[in-house]
Amino acid sequence: MANIFQERKPKIAEWPAISYLAMGMVTLAALCLVDIRLSDRPAVQPARLQSAIAEFDSNRLAPAAAAFRTLADKGDPTAAFWYGHALERGLGTHEDVTAAIAQYQKALAGGVTRAAASLGELYLNGNAVPPDFAKARGYLTIAAKRGDSRAALDLGRMLNQGIGGPADPVAAYSWLEVAALDGNAAARQERDQLLPHLSPAQQAEAVQQATALRSEAARPAGPAGVPANPAKA
Repeated sequence: MANIFQERKPKIAEWPAISYLAMGMVTLAALCLVDIRLSDRPAVQPARLQSAIAEFDSNRLAPAAAAFRTLADKGDPTAAFWYGHALERGLGTHEDVTAAIAQYQKALAGGVTRAAASLGELYLNGNAVPPDFAKARGYLTIAAKRGDSRAALDLGRMLNQGIGGPADPVAAYSWLEVAALDGNAAARQERDQLLPHLSPAQQAEAVQQATALRSEAARPAGPAGVPANPAKA
């Protein structure tokens, strides 16, 4: 998400005092300019966002979607994620997948990991948009590397089956292991099914990769207010 922040010469005897005065005036002008720039920044309203999420969870979808849109327009990336989710599913607002993708991209640029997973799932499933497995794999990789276990499961499956790029059973096992260690039962099952197809050397490499991936992944994934599986999914 693009960042929206975007003299007379005195006499010799008078020079120190006037110099300090001039410096003070310049500093004051600079501070005024900073104040003007800061006043252009969108107001952060975490309480309103949490209230909108509560409304969404309570099935008051229309006012929640309207609040998400307002906050997203003011630059809140978490609100952009929720508004994208509402647009994608037609919850409290009209269904518009193209607009949802734009909101997810804004949210992702603002650091919301779950937005990358949602984009990956959209292109992977290919229901609301034409499937694009390369895009799906790219977005899921971003989300998985930032600690999203569901994205790690999807990425492991794609790597195992060679969807969206070459098959890589070692990397597949690694990502399934990451998701399994995060408590994903499906990933645990698929990891165990893949294990007999790896040589001992590949197994050791896969476990080493999984350990490194888990240590590098950012947790928690994204700003507060974005659960791994959004309500009304």
